[in-house]
Amino acid sequence: MELWTGLYLVSFLNVARCLPESSYSVHLNKLSFENAQNYCEPGSFLTNIPNEKEMAKILKTILDMNNKSATSFWIGLKRDKGTCFQQHLPLRGFHWTADNSIQSDIKTWKTEPSGSCASLRCGLLSVEYSNSKTYWFVDASCKQEHPFICKRNITLMCPQPEIYGSRDMIEPKNDPYTRQIVCHSGPRFNLICSKDLVWTVAGNENVDISQLCLECNKGYRRDASGNCADVNECEEFKPCEQECQNTEGSYKCLCLYNDDGICNKPSQPPATTLKNMDKSVLSQPTSPPDDVRTNKTGVHIDESTGDISNIVVPVIIALLIFIVLLVIVAAIVKGCLRRKTIKLAQRKAEAVALNGSSSMEKVNEKEET
Repeated sequence: MELWTGLYLVSFLNVARCLPESSYSVHLNKLSFENAQNYCEPGSFLTNIPNEKEMAKILKTILDMNNKSATSFWIGLKRDKGTCFQQHLPLRGFHWTADNSIQSDIKTWKTEPSGSCASLRCGLLSVEYSNSKTYWFVDASCKQEHPFICKRNITLMCPQPEIYGSRDMIEPKNDPYTRQIVCHSGPRFNLICSKDLVWTVAGNENVDISQLCLECNKGYRRDASGNCADVNECEEFKPCEQECQNTEGSYKCLCLYNDDGICNKPSQPPATTLKNMDKSVLSQPTSPPDDVRTNKTGVHIDESTGDISNIVVPVIIALLIFIVLLVIVAAIVKGCLRRKTIKLAQRKAEAVALNGSSSMEKVNEKEET
């Protein structure tokens, strides 16, 4: 049986036997050998291919890309400067950069490597997408740029994900590089251990996974990527009698009967136009669901009726000021009258003492006049 025709059979047998498989990733961006090697680190390395079984997994990974534009991929094959071509060895003097091994069951070279010992040479996996589905090793200058294949470093693992909030974490039995997070509030997320040994949400590497199970602000909920997205209350709850306008974190009900064109409750049309209204409009719900009306982030529009406190309070204050002024004036008048009375009494006493009773009578007559 040819190798390529048995790819899916090998994959099925591995799953059936519950055998852990190495994780491969094909990268179509073109880099030099050294840059490709750095790109794979620290959680991966340029793949080695020690046997036919590993080759089958790698070729299946390439096929799953559904992209036949790339035919040559850097793998972890390298021949150092000063090392010569050795025809009797499977790798012809090359070694695997992952462990410096020089062994491999794969002995197929498209052409024999360069026999010069004076230059550094690197290895490619060359694939031909044809009915025969063949592959070879090829040597090339390490400065050339090609797509490349990384292999997960099974000795390095992502640390345990730290996620706030109530949740359950499910770890697949044969895949230590993925986790499923089930938040008690409802959302579910698939996590992937990246090549940098960091947990990320599948499909969105920029989300802070520690926040995944924390509730969003009112009017928002987490989407499949883990971001807090606006809830479209107009589509989900249909809270308005007539037209509904969704806003960030809330909504607005629009109507035809208020002067400003906006209302925050079902509006009633004039009696003359009620008969001409579309029955479908009148049959809509007259009030939004409780969970929408109590939304703290909702848009609240004040009614146009005035507040009576705006009139009563100034009037009370004015009356208090008026009463205080009256008391002050009364106190001033009373004081003046008292001082006048005291002065008259003093004058009478002085007149009696100096002139006797006749002078007193004159004083009395003068007072009467």
